[in-house]
Order: sequence, then structure tokens, then C-alpha cells
Amino acid sequence: MDHEDVVSLTGLNTICRYQELTKIADKSLQNYAARTRELFGPVAKSFDDDKNAEWLIRSYLALKFVLASTVLGTSANHADNENLKITLPYLNYYTMLNCTRAFIFTLPCVEWKDEKSIEMTHQNIINTAGDKLRRVDGSIALAIKSRLLIGQKQRELFSYRFPATGLSVFKDDLIKVEEAIETARFLAELAQFNLSCLEAAVRKHTELSFKVGGQDNLWDLMRYNTKTQELIDDDDYHRVGYFVRKYRYPSELVSLGTHGLLEDFFGAWVSEDENSQGYNPDEDWNLLLDFQ
Repeated sequence: MDHEDVVSLTGLNTICRYQELTKIADKSLQNYAARTRELFGPVAKSFDDDKNAEWLIRSYLALKFVLASTVLGTSANHADNENLKITLPYLNYYTMLNCTRAFIFTLPCVEWKDEKSIEMTHQNIINTAGDKLRRVDGSIALAIKSRLLIGQKQRELFSYRFPATGLSVFKDDLIKVEEAIETARFLAELAQFNLSCLEAAVRKHTELSFKVGGQDNLWDLMRYNTKTQELIDDDDYHRVGYFVRKYRYPSELVSLGTHGLLEDFFGAWVSEDENSQGYNPDEDWNLLLDFQ
């Protein structure tokens, strides 16, 4: 199956060059698409301003987690090339975990519980993903859950114990950067696929456009509470305000990720030293999703 065939399964007329989803058995992906579109049917038929707000929150968070994983993944590539091995367990694990969250946020069969959904524990995230991925393929679900659990333990070992032999302690079980990126890309593409199915379903059932209702919950997109501070992110505030004005119905991730949004997000990680030869966050915006 090529990427155009994958796109056609969503029912949305769009352009997205999928990589990992083209590798799935045709029948498995066809069944997943049919079930996902079926589950989105009732959502689309009863769509209103409050649902529009919910799916804006879910979609914006999913987009940011994919972009965060892109920064982490390109950082892992740089660290691997520059012998910054100590960072790899952390970078590999969170490259995968963030895209796992993006996948879960875009599932029609996972109820949205506001802050509780955002604050899911790592174990809950991994277990939920392992369960829901079985709808794609049982062996893929087992492989990804296993890789996430291994990545979690490798990250924890070098946060709390620190074996003297370094990463060699894992021998052949060490998760490689390319494996983490491949896993993250697969999950990011599923998130994109899911939202394409939702957008197609809403457009099919209504020609209406919607406002963003229930705006108090939008603070979850820009407010970050720590034990010592409550932080409001200016860029998030600006972007959320833009979407409140412009977001009229659900949108796939690659359309939400406008050039300006991507430029600002990755630009936050650019070195202040203009002559720096170090990590370049602009090196590959499309590492995980085809933003074109």
C-alpha cells in the first residue's frame, strides 16, 4: 500500500506522505480505518461548539507532543553522532512516549477527562496504547508496548542507578535511536490518520462551522503548574487565541502545523550563538510527520 492509498482510507482529500503506515498489512489497516471511522460517526453527528473545543484541545496537545518528539528525536541523532551517549536513554524514551500520548489523545474510543487525561501516568499511557494498538495489529501492539517498557527501564536505570559499564550493560537490548524514531513516527502517523478520519466524518455529516465552546478548559493548553510556580506560556497563549478565532471544525495534524507555528516551536530551541556548530533544531521538521 502506498501513501496515497493510506490517505484514501481516511475519507479526507488531503496530502500526507505516510511512511510507517504503508508497511502495515493492507487488511489490517483497512480494518483499523473502518473501525475508526465507525467510532467517529456518532461524534460527528452530534458535533457542536463544546465538542469543537474538546477536539481542539486534544488536537493541539497531540500536535505539540509530536513536535516535542521531533525535537527529542533530532537531539538523539545529534547526541548519537557527537558521542553524547549519556542523554540517549532519556531522549529515546521520551521521543516514543510523547507520540504515544499524541496517539491516545486522538482516539475516539478514549474518553476525554480534561486534566486527568493530560496527567496520565507513564504506566497508564503505555498500557492504554498497548491495548488500543491491538486494533491495528496484535504483533505491532506487543512490539511497541515492549519497546516502550524497555525504554522506560533504560531511562530509569541511568537516572537512579548508573551502571559502571555505561550503555554497554544493555548489550543487544539497547534501544537504538533509529528504533525510537521509527516507533514515534508510527504513532505520530496514527494520530494524523485518526484526526483525518474525524475531519472527514464531520465534513460528511454537516456543512456547519463551529465556535470554540467551553473556553475555561483551554487554559490547560497554556498553563503549567509546578510545585513552586504557575507558568503561562506566551507562545501557547498566542496560538490558542489564534485557533479560537480560526478553528471551525476538526483538522488533521499536518494542517494544524502551519509554517509559522513550526517556525516558532523549533525556533525556541535554536542556539543564541549564531556561530554555533552544535545541535540545529531546524535540521528536520519532518522527522516524524510530513508537514511539507
